[in-house]
Formats: sequence, structure tokens, C-alpha cells
Amino acid sequence: MDSVESDDRLVGHWSSLPLSYGVMEASELGFLGDGWGWSSWFNVGDLCVTRFRWRCPEPGVVELREQWTVEGTPSEAPGSPRFAAAQPARRAGEVTRHRYTFGPAEPYPGAEALPAVHFEEDVEFCSAFARGAAQIRREDDPTYGLLPYP
Repeated sequence: MDSVESDDRLVGHWSSLPLSYGVMEASELGFLGDGWGWSSWFNVGDLCVTRFRWRCPEPGVVELREQWTVEGTPSEAPGSPRFAAAQPARRAGEVTRHRYTFGPAEPYPGAEALPAVHFEEDVEFCSAFARGAAQIRREDDPTYGLLPYP
């Protein structure tokens, strides 16, 4: 991927946590402006993070090209998920395309709606992610200390 065809509205952090009222697991997405990103799925005992390259081949469609996957145990420290222990990273190669739209999502009935991205099909087991920080860095990637970026 020499050039990045991107939708700047995707860039940043997205989380299913605010929309997962009463659920015991959550997923997060991070889209960096340089075409790299990551997805994470976690619960109290497991954390799985996949680093990917991303691009938008057409409006409203994001392509995720998996690079690496790391699984392990999450840290108990507050904040975004981090690894307390991790298995060796393994190469991944799946390429998926996901249609998406932007619009409000209610965390639970009657709650104030949050800005969100909605996918037609699940990405990391979720189809809606609430907007987090618009500005993120590679250091925010839970695999940052385990896998160097090129």
C-alpha cells in the first residue's frame, strides 16, 4: 500500500465499551492517519489485538489488511487495554472490507446518543463503536512495546 486512500473521519479511537451496557467484553479500534491501525477485543481475562493496514477503496468502505495478532492477559491498570502477559505475535494475512456509516448511537435506552461509526458487519465482534479521542499515536496501540512499526 504505497498510498493511503482514507476517510479522515475514521482517524482516531473508537470503542464499543460505552455502547456495551451490561456486557462483559468490549472491542476497540484505532485508525492512524498514516494507514496503520489496530483492533482489540478484551474481557477480564483475555486480550487479543490485531494490527492492520487500512484504506478506503471507495466511499463508505474500509479495507482492513491484517498484519499481526497478539493474544494474552490484560493488565489490571486503568485506561485502555494493555498486556500484562502476551504470547508470541503471529503473522496474519486476512483482508476484509466493511461498509460503514456515521451517526448517533444510544448507550442504553433513554441515554443521550453518542457520535459513532456503524459497520454493516461486525468488526471484532461489534458493529457500533463510540467516538473516542480523534488524535491518537502509535504508542496508543496495545502492541506498541511488543511489535515495532516499520
